[in-house]
Amino acid sequence: MYDLIIIGAGPAGMSAAIYAGRYKLKTLVLGKVFENSAAKAPLIENYPGFAAISGAELLMKFREQVEMSGIEIKEEDVLEIKKGEAFEIKTEKGRYGAKALIIAQGTKRKKLNIPGEDKFIGKGITYCVTCDGPMYKNKDIAIIGGGDSAFSAAFLMLEYAKKICMIDIEKNPRAKPASIEALKKEKKVEFFSSCKVNAINGKNFVESIEIEDVGTKKKRELNVQGVVIEIGMLPSSELAKKLGIKMNKEGFVMTDSEMKTNISGVFAAGDIRETPLRQIVVSASDGAVAAHSAYEYLKNRK
Repeated sequence: MYDLIIIGAGPAGMSAAIYAGRYKLKTLVLGKVFENSAAKAPLIENYPGFAAISGAELLMKFREQVEMSGIEIKEEDVLEIKKGEAFEIKTEKGRYGAKALIIAQGTKRKKLNIPGEDKFIGKGITYCVTCDGPMYKNKDIAIIGGGDSAFSAAFLMLEYAKKICMIDIEKNPRAKPASIEALKKEKKVEFFSSCKVNAINGKNFVESIEIEDVGTKKKRELNVQGVVIEIGMLPSSELAKKLGIKMNKEGFVMTDSEMKTNISGVFAAGDIRETPLRQIVVSASDGAVAAHSAYEYLKNRK
């Protein structure tokens, strides 16, 4: 039996673990450290204290600090959570009990699921221009998507990219009208509406993409050295949903400012929750708040 179990070993979960250690809570972290989106970022230049660091390196430093705090990490996937007098967590390797939970499982990026996508992640393909934007300085790039996130990525990439090709499977973009109007005035931006991407090509790095007009079925190749995929995110909230935690219509966990969910003793932190900005620094902050709230909950429970 643990005081606190943290489900998720990304920035939010690791930050929560560090603070839980300082509160002297008997804590267990369940999750695979290097299988979250932050760990896969090839270059991070906006996390305080590091001018430039890879996601894997940053997560390694988080892990080292967690272990120095005396917190146990088990790289196991959680299969089920049951609520009774305490919480019972089942993994593929065992069962664990906890008086309080922090759910910090993050999100999964929606993928195109086309040839070349997995091969070139970190080699021209990114799902986070805030993390990787400077890598595309003076390069021709394609941004896939037509929503607000795709347009936000385009505005950020105007500072770096030589040319931007906006590829959207829909005829009309779904971004805010003001954003659409402003981006269409930019000379370095070209729009390809009603087009889908069939493949991402190259040898060691991205060199081109094949697009197809969904109406005419006509195909063409665009020479680009970078691909930004912004077609949305999916919260990893299946376990939270089964537990009865309240979510918004997109499936993100709803919390208050103290990271409390609608279930007593359950807190959420990081990208899994409803938040206006999904960044490593925000997730780390959420984790610290969630650990403090869990500590207060356990103290009052005693």
